[in-house]
Amino acid sequence: MSRLEQGFAAVGIAGLVLCALGAPLDAKAMLGAWLAAALFALSLSLGALTILMVHGLTGGRWGEAVRQPLRIMIAMLPFALVLLLPVLMRLDLVFPWAGADSGMLPEKVREKLAYLNVPFFLLRCAVCAAIWLVLTWMVLDATSDEASSNGRNGKKLALGLILHALAVSIFSIDWMLSLEPEFTSTIYALCETSAEVVGAFAVAVLVLAARRAVEVLPGGDEETSLSEDLANMQFGFLLTWIYLVFMQWIVVWGGDLPDEIHWYIVRATGSWQYLLWLLVALPAAAFAGSLSRPPKRSHDGLIWLAGIVLAGHFVDVFWRVRPPLLSGGQLALWHDAVAWIGVGGLWLALFLFLLRRPDRIVWWKREVAHG
Repeated sequence: MSRLEQGFAAVGIAGLVLCALGAPLDAKAMLGAWLAAALFALSLSLGALTILMVHGLTGGRWGEAVRQPLRIMIAMLPFALVLLLPVLMRLDLVFPWAGADSGMLPEKVREKLAYLNVPFFLLRCAVCAAIWLVLTWMVLDATSDEASSNGRNGKKLALGLILHALAVSIFSIDWMLSLEPEFTSTIYALCETSAEVVGAFAVAVLVLAARRAVEVLPGGDEETSLSEDLANMQFGFLLTWIYLVFMQWIVVWGGDLPDEIHWYIVRATGSWQYLLWLLVALPAAAFAGSLSRPPKRSHDGLIWLAGIVLAGHFVDVFWRVRPPLLSGGQLALWHDAVAWIGVGGLWLALFLFLLRRPDRIVWWKREVAHG
C-alpha cells in the first residue's frame, strides 16, 4: 500500500476504535450514526452497478471513460455489505418495529407487521445481498475489456437490471422507509436509485478528472470534448433525481397526507432546516452551472460540478436517514463524526488501492468463480 492508502487506513481504523469505545456508552446513537455512513458507502456501489448495466445496453464513449472507477466501486460492494452487519446484530435499537410490543405500536404500523418482522427482514436482506453479489461478479465480467469488445452480454445485463431494481426497491423500503414505518411512498425506491446513480457518477468523474485532462479528449461529436459529454450525462442524472424528489414532495403536500407530511416536518424544523436549505442549494448550484457550456469544457469547472453533486448526495443521505435516529442534540453528532471517519477512511484506502492495482479486481473475480 502507498503512504496515502496507509494514511487513510490508519484514519479509518482510528475511527473504528472510537466507534467501538462509544458503542457501550450509547449503542443506539452509535448504530444510528453508523447506519447513515454505511448506507452512503453502499449507495456508491449500487449506483455504479446501475450505470454500468445501463451503459452495457446503450453504449457510448462517456461510459467507456468512467468504466474503471465504476468497476472499482462495484468491486467494493462486498465491503459495503459487511458494514451493515453491526446494525443487523441489534435491529431493535434502530428500527422501532423490531422487538417492540405490537400493542404499543400505532395501528398503521401494526398492519405492516406481517412484512416488518425480524426473520422476514433478515431473509429479504440475505436475498438482496445474494442478488448484488451475483450481479457484481456478472457486471465485472461483462464490462472487462475482452467482454466489452464482443458485445454479447445484452440479455444478461437486461435481466440484471430487473433484479437490481427489485433488490433496491426492497432494500430502500426495509432500511430507510421502515425507520419511520408510518411513512409511505411508492416513489421512494426510484428516488433512492436516482440518488445512487448521481453519487456514483460524480465520484467516477472526479477520479477521471484527477488523473487525466478530460477537457482535451474527444467526445461523441467533433466539436464536443469528453468533459462536456460527462457533464451532460451528469446533468441528466441530476435532473432525474431532482424531478423524482420534487414529485414525491408534491404528491405528499398536494394530497394532504398527515403521516407523510410529518416525515418532512421532522426534517424541516430545528437544525435540520439548515441542512434542508443546503440540500436545495447544492443541486440548484449544479443545475445552474450545467446550463453554461464553459464550465463543462473546463477541467476545474468539471471538478467543481462533480464535487457539488457529490456533496448534494452526501447531504441527501444524511438528511433522509439520520433525523429519526438522532437524540441528544448537536453534541450527539460526535457519533456521526467517528462513524464517517471510520467508514470513509477504510473506503478511501480500499478504493485507492484498487485504483492503483486494478489487477486485484481480476483476482477477486477468479476467487469467486473458483469458490
